[in-house]
Amino acid sequence: MKPSFANIRGVLECCGPLTMREVASFFPDVDYRRISCFLTAMRLTVVHKQVYIQSWTMEGIGRRYPRPVYALGNRPDARKPKPMDNAERQRRARAKLKPPSLPNSVFTWRPA
Repeated sequence: MKPSFANIRGVLECCGPLTMREVASFFPDVDYRRISCFLTAMRLTVVHKQVYIQSWTMEGIGRRYPRPVYALGNRPDARKPKPMDNAERQRRARAKLKPPSLPNSVFTWRPA
């Protein structure tokens, strides 16, 4: 199956809101960047907007990136989440480095 506006619309009607990579999985012979072009054109068409960004999801291994979740309709796009500030980034890094609190002696151990 080749990607087209009608085919992508059919996938979104059938399966509901999906990310770009999930939509691209329905077209195995086509690169996901080509699907991105179709979705962008469907979202930014001046005459009739067919797709909108319903929400944002975090994807990725290690560093996580916000990815749009596309749905059918002519609604306003959801706002992109704000990036993490330095204080929150430091809090998460320190929490990873902090060892779990374990008793250091048999005499300090208390049963629950």
